[in-house]
Amino acid sequence: MLVMFEYVRPSGGAWITALMGLLVACGPAVTLESESSSDSSEGDPTSSSTSGGGPTTITTVMTSVGEVTTVGPADSSGSDTGPEFPEQCSILAQDCPRGYKCMPYANDGGGSWNDTRCSPIADDPSAVGEPCTVVDNGLSGEDDCDGTSMCWDVDPKTHEGTCAPFCIGDEANPTCPDPCDFCTISGDGGLLICLGSCDPLLQDCPRGQACYGVNDTFVCVPDVSPDDTGVGSPCEYINMCPPGLACVAAGLVPGCSDMAIGCCTPFCPIGGADQCPGLVPGSMCTPWFEEGQGPAEECLAAEVGVCLE
Repeated sequence: MLVMFEYVRPSGGAWITALMGLLVACGPAVTLESESSSDSSEGDPTSSSTSGGGPTTITTVMTSVGEVTTVGPADSSGSDTGPEFPEQCSILAQDCPRGYKCMPYANDGGGSWNDTRCSPIADDPSAVGEPCTVVDNGLSGEDDCDGTSMCWDVDPKTHEGTCAPFCIGDEANPTCPDPCDFCTISGDGGLLICLGSCDPLLQDCPRGQACYGVNDTFVCVPDVSPDDTGVGSPCEYINMCPPGLACVAAGLVPGCSDMAIGCCTPFCPIGGADQCPGLVPGSMCTPWFEEGQGPAEECLAAEVGVCLE
């Protein structure tokens, strides 16, 4: 679901900083890397497919406001009538005419969003969280969601998904109506939608997925961990560790092989009895986020930590 993770250990503590990219429907594994990188990928980014073996990749979408053009039939005098559409609209500004919404789409019919346009809002639209249907595919920029959302996690066969809300606010501070959601941004702002977070201590994700830490929140990602993976097992992708474990850079986990990129270690609650020494000898429960960062307090059962040396 997300890519490019850099694990940083600052002086005086240890926590994880992750650089987040947008999900694309190609392989489910999430790369643990020491340097930023990105790959191209084909397919429908809104699909929840978990086939394939490679890391997911970032879809970069460039968007800017261009000249305003007039679209509509000409009247008998030769002047244009109808609404005026921006050449490229803004997801945050929602600067389309009344009855339309700004939507990301693939203007070349390809496998990734690369533009925005004004699309008509359905007569009887679906609200946030309700089932929805797209026209042709999840990249067409046309669906039956209301003006505040778009159809997300689209099944490529049925063309059905769920309405996810657009981010709100401005470019300097895009946010979400629900404080427990997080704003997913692609490229320079061509796609901005709010996705739900999860709790790694509760592991409250749908079956087949696990809750992992990404950037300043936790998200559900397909679990691709091998059956024999457990505490201390080597890992290369964050979702190669089973539910309840995090893939952390090898140097932060006691006993992790020097040959490994990372190793699986347990999430733990901060403030209670520290169970880490018994789970990972030589470790202690260390806050996952720097103070003042991470999800709102009401979004988690307890402050989240991870067992590190």
